[in-house]
Amino acid sequence: MGQREYIEAIGKTWDSDGFLGQLKIGVFDRALYNELYTALLKINIRDGEEIERELIQLLWFIPIFMYRLKEYVTDITPKDFDGLREDIEEQLARIFGYP
Repeated sequence: MGQREYIEAIGKTWDSDGFLGQLKIGVFDRALYNELYTALLKINIRDGEEIERELIQLLWFIPIFMYRLKEYVTDITPKDFDGLREDIEEQLARIFGYP
């Protein structure tokens, strides 16, 4: 997969029927979360490869967005939700690298 495919896959999660779109209205859907997480697992940026700006825009805000909406989601415990958010943060660290 290339970065355009990553952008398409992650972009869908922000749509109203995607995981992040549903989260906006307070709905936690585990199957949609799994789709997002699987899409993140597939992202492979080679050393020295530039990351497209659009991909960065779609990715960087996910954990912050999840953190801000945690108190509005009632379908999962806050502790479990935090664990899933941390799993996403780990994938983003893998993709972007650590400073």
